[in-house]
Amino acid sequence: MKTMRRLTAAMGLVCALGFTAAQAQGIPTLSREVFSDADLNRDGAVSLDEFHKDIVRSFHALDFDRDGYITAGELGSLPDRQTVRRMERMIRRADQDGDGRLSFREVVEVRMRSFDEADTDRNDRISLDEALAFDKRLEALRTERRESRAAQRVQPAATKP
Repeated sequence: MKTMRRLTAAMGLVCALGFTAAQAQGIPTLSREVFSDADLNRDGAVSLDEFHKDIVRSFHALDFDRDGYITAGELGSLPDRQTVRRMERMIRRADQDGDGRLSFREVVEVRMRSFDEADTDRNDRISLDEALAFDKRLEALRTERRESRAAQRVQPAATKP
């Protein structure tokens, strides 16, 4: 049960820090599971207060050594290797001070940006529809970036004599 809570926390963090749930696990319903875990009062929306509680819960579930940081080394005990690799990439991207680990402040800042972007009606609550639409926007952005990088790699090769 503890491992499942940690994996769910990892998925929540992965989703909030720039990976869609489907990418993170390959299971289309994971966004719904992560959303359901954060919707503490089961009213069909994640309030700002519930989101804050989920940030704290997720952070502490992944800070295995309780030193106040999430590191790639701590993630090695997660059962899903693909999730571990994605979490390691996420740490590199979200690590604002470049120390190779995520502080609580860094996690809060990134997750709050995600909340603000997902809360399209600005009512300090995220509905499941808003969460799923946010996933789609992230996926479209990622696809666009991948295609752009692929085009840049092909372009120099095409101009060689």
